[in-house]
This record gives sequence, C-alpha cells and structure tokens, in this order.
Amino acid sequence: MARKNVTGPTQKEKGMAKREAKRPDILIELVRSYDIFTNTISTSVGEFLITSEKIGYAFGLNCRGDLFEKRKKEFEDKLNEEEKEALDLFKGKSLTFVQDMVKDCPIETDQQKRAFKRAFALFIQKSFLLPTSSAYISPVHLPVINRDIDNTQGRNWAHHVNSFLINGIKEFHEQGSQAVKGCHFVLMIIYFRERYDGKSLNDPSFPAPWIQRWTGELMKDKIKAEDEDISKCFQNLINYFYNSAHFSFAY
Repeated sequence: MARKNVTGPTQKEKGMAKREAKRPDILIELVRSYDIFTNTISTSVGEFLITSEKIGYAFGLNCRGDLFEKRKKEFEDKLNEEEKEALDLFKGKSLTFVQDMVKDCPIETDQQKRAFKRAFALFIQKSFLLPTSSAYISPVHLPVINRDIDNTQGRNWAHHVNSFLINGIKEFHEQGSQAVKGCHFVLMIIYFRERYDGKSLNDPSFPAPWIQRWTGELMKDKIKAEDEDISKCFQNLINYFYNSAHFSFAY
C-alpha cells in the first residue's frame, strides 16, 4: 500500500495557534474581523469604520498637522548635540528604564523639562499608543525626541497611531505574526462609543476624548447585555488592558 503523504502544520499555522492560545479571545476576534482594505470591523451588530479622525476623538489626539513620515526624515538628518545625547540615552533601553526616567527626572531647567518631555513621549508611545511585543524602545518611537519636542501638538498623532495599528494587523493576517503591534484598545473604544452613543463625532452629549467616558467599569457594565461568550471575551480584554503593568504609571 502506498504510504500517504501527510504534511504537518506550516510555520504560519503553528504561529497562529500559539498566539491564539495566549491572547484574550476578543482581541483575536477584533483583529480577525478587521478588513485592512476597508478599515472596517464587521460584527453581528453592525460595521465600525476605523479612521484616524475617530482615533483622535477617542484619545484626544491631534488628527491634523505634519505626518511623522516627514519628521522621520528630518530626525535622521538634523540632530543637535542635545538630541544626539538623548538618542544615545534612550536607544535600545527598556520600558522600565524610560518609566523610571519619567518618575525621577527633575524639571527645574529648560533642558530638564525637555528631557522629561522626551521620556514621557517615549513612555506613552511604548506603553499605549504604539506598543510592540518587545520590552525595549523601538526605532519607531524615537523621532519624537528631536527639537520639536516642545511642539508635539503640531504633529498628526492620530494618523501615526492608526498607521502603526493597520501595519500590525496586516502583519498578523499575512505573516502569522506572534503578536499584533499597535493600540488595539482604541478598537474597543470606537466599538462601544458607536454602538451605544451613536456615530456622530460632534455629539455634545458625549464629547471627546471618548476614553474619559468609556472607562473599564462602564464597558464591563455595558457588555452584560452582550452574548455570553462575547461578554466573557470583552471582560478578558478589559482586564488585560486595565490591569496590565503598562498602565501602572501613576506617580
């Protein structure tokens, strides 16, 4: 009898099984249902379009101004001595190192204030806005530390967060990545905001930033009416974010 040629799972399939065993269920479902061509999440209760503008409303981020792609080129070409020292200080450092810098940095002189701003900007990117699977600062986080650190509001942060998240989801879909880079939490904020408050961006009853209204406790209350399995998934993800060490930055 001819021997049947049985092939095992591919590396991509192994990676998908491994990551699904570790991730909160709802995170997998949100990422799976995200269409990278239409930027839409399709659910049993409707479709939710994810845009840079909505991310800006969700977190109170600027959704206009200079794009970070332009700033990256300037960052690479033009660094003064103070900025070079800052780059050397933070390059390859851990999130814990940056968090300690935020806690311990004095703010008496202008130079010290800029050092604090750089540390805080790196921390909030690595821990929340642009998280990665690595415990260390990534090159994507560094362009913010140049001389424009005093004018961070002039940059299009919402577009930056959205682009990074889309790329992370795309890698997850196409490459079987072990982790999904990007701020998945914003998907939950937009989902709850539009499901329960409506889709008007400028409703005065629910002003931006939406994260002020959609706290962990409110989301937990709302999902009690959801399907039991989905409710459990959302509970897991909420606990994952709100109890994560990444959010322990009160000081």
